[in-house]
Amino acid sequence: MPQTPAGRFTITPDWIMAGKAIFTVSNGQGRHYTYAVKRVKDKAVWFVSLLTGPDNVSDYTYIGCLLPHVGGVRLTRASRFTESSIPYRVVNWALKRLWSNTPLPKGYSLNGEGRCGRCGRRLTHPNGVEDNGYRFGYGPVCFSKMQGG
Repeated sequence: MPQTPAGRFTITPDWIMAGKAIFTVSNGQGRHYTYAVKRVKDKAVWFVSLLTGPDNVSDYTYIGCLLPHVGGVRLTRASRFTESSIPYRVVNWALKRLWSNTPLPKGYSLNGEGRCGRCGRRLTHPNGVEDNGYRFGYGPVCFSKMQGG
């Protein structure tokens, strides 16, 4: 089931794979992990990274490649995490639930960071309710492009 807190857009597999998605998985008890999923230009490859430092723009550490048909992450030789690491297990768990349309347990959440999932620009209307294109976690230009405009 798509996940959304009150006043935010719904996170979907399409949003995760749009190009520059940043999202946080939280357990509702203060523990959270922020991930970035970036698509390699002109290729059907997505890199998944974890925010590991104070700079939420550049302090990301590579985890692995997104599995686009089932959700989850595949580790590669360049991965900085192992199968037993908690950040890897959390992102795998959350993405597989999202892809299978399985709700998160009570207290857990999957939240977009307030940026366009396609280009990464900050959304000025992150609620995704405006008629002029600020919908579903995309800015108006990207929304139009994704709709074939």
